[in-house]
Amino acid sequence: MRQQNSEQQPGYKVKKYGWGRYWAVVDAAGALVCVTVYKRGAEEVVRRLRG
Repeated sequence: MRQQNSEQQPGYKVKKYGWGRYWAVVDAAGALVCVTVYKRGAEEVVRRLRG
């Protein structure tokens, strides 16, 4: 799967958060939306936010 940069697809991103096993969801401006323990949970948050 090809990743698109923020200019092509505005919205939310999943990024590694801190040193542990945490994952962050950030918006296009880089603001933190939420932190989850599992990457799959972060991806589900993004899916629901996109509607």
